[in-house]
Amino acid sequence: MASTSKAKLVVFALDILCTLLALVLISFGVYVLVSYNLNQVGALAAYGYVGLGVAALVVVLWGYLSAWRENVCCTVTVSHNHCKFSFVVLMLVSLQFIVFLCLVIIAQFAVVYLLFTQDKSVAANLAGTLDQTWEEELNSPGAMSLYQNWFQCCGRGSPQDYIVNERLPPATCFRDHDKSKPENLIHTGCRVEFENYWLHLTKIFNIIGFVLIGLELLLSIASCRLCNSIRNDARRSYF
Repeated sequence: MASTSKAKLVVFALDILCTLLALVLISFGVYVLVSYNLNQVGALAAYGYVGLGVAALVVVLWGYLSAWRENVCCTVTVSHNHCKFSFVVLMLVSLQFIVFLCLVIIAQFAVVYLLFTQDKSVAANLAGTLDQTWEEELNSPGAMSLYQNWFQCCGRGSPQDYIVNERLPPATCFRDHDKSKPENLIHTGCRVEFENYWLHLTKIFNIIGFVLIGLELLLSIASCRLCNSIRNDARRSYF
């Protein structure tokens, strides 16, 4: 019984950690989808993070139920009066569910691997929203101010973007907004800075995804050990 209580605590702790990380990934994906007008690749990446979080919650639910309810379907515990046929059915159902969880984790790993190996492509597509903002800047001066103040950059690719469009760089293209000194002009374009921002951000969330998968594997192992411990306790109670 003591070992069962310890196993429950481990499962609950892993459940909480996995749930928090899953919610972080879901929140990030939803934020990107809602806040930016993404192209197809950018939207797929955002949905990928949401999918990772939702899939993790499925694994967490299994661990939570096995620890809290000690459910027959979760723990594969069969009472003394059950017939062998029922035992076989429960074993098959449990094995099918375990296979399903394994497939979920494998799918998660595939998604994180793609996001990790294609991080530059993902960042470039997520940064594509700045191109739309630059088009707005040409029609409505000031649209780029947010990015230029945020990243200390100027124009889409450089200050030359303003000049070729017969406009002078705005005050946001100068350090401290001081246009009196030519050396204050910022020469870095916003497209590069915004892409680097997404590259750094996606790397962080990709690492979170890998950590989450690792915790899910630990949770699966801990849940199986808990199931075995509960089954053994039930068998001892018959004698």
